[in-house]
Amino acid sequence: MAKRKQIGICHICGLEGPLSKEHVPPQAAFNDRAVITVNFERAMSLGPDEEITLKDGKQQQGGASMYTLCGQCNNNTGKWYGNAFVDWCYQGMDILIRANGRPSLIYLYHAFPLRIIKQIVTMFCSVNSPKMAAKYPALVDFVLCKEKRYLPPKFRFFVYYNIEGCYRYAGITAGMRIDRGKHSLFSEISFPPFGYVMALDSEPPDERLFEITHFSRYRYNDFLDTEMHLPVLPTHLALPGDYRTKEEIREQIARAS
Repeated sequence: MAKRKQIGICHICGLEGPLSKEHVPPQAAFNDRAVITVNFERAMSLGPDEEITLKDGKQQQGGASMYTLCGQCNNNTGKWYGNAFVDWCYQGMDILIRANGRPSLIYLYHAFPLRIIKQIVTMFCSVNSPKMAAKYPALVDFVLCKEKRYLPPKFRFFVYYNIEGCYRYAGITAGMRIDRGKHSLFSEISFPPFGYVMALDSEPPDERLFEITHFSRYRYNDFLDTEMHLPVLPTHLALPGDYRTKEEIREQIARAS
């Protein structure tokens, strides 16, 4: 029996039609193994010491993926940005392995900055609804024109090392730092070796995040050495922007009980 085509609205160009499978992150960036997908309600109910099992959700073969992009947007973004992004991920994983998961130095990356941030924007388009692209056409123009540089100042992008905890795919979320009285409007993707945050007209959810918005200033063919000092942050809970260790979570639960 032929597989039924997935019909919907492309999360980038906004056209309705057949959708192709988009891996987030790209399959070659360590996203080629079976994963268990869990709905938001179940994910939010899991504690820091609970492991996700098949009874919690569905197993997805071949990596985390979703039907979000039309064939043309999927093919173009993959062709233009995919290889540079995969190489960036391999460098990050190599650093984590050599540092035993605790990198504390400033490390040198050899990268195509513009291609990397364009792939990150593509990923955020996939994890959010098509309404995001319709609301923020500047993101669409940035992704669909491979040579286009710069983003409006309302868009800020951040990165961190992530090797401990659960994967997180969070659409635009509102958060408040009660201790600082600051709000955050952001979207998040975490998948080893990195986690990414896109902040919208606000501060990021955590001041430790390393900003890479400046990657959008470079030209498409600019290949350069860039120094970065990224924090290693765990994602033990499904709550976007939560980077507490297991010990910190347990302590706060104990104080609240």
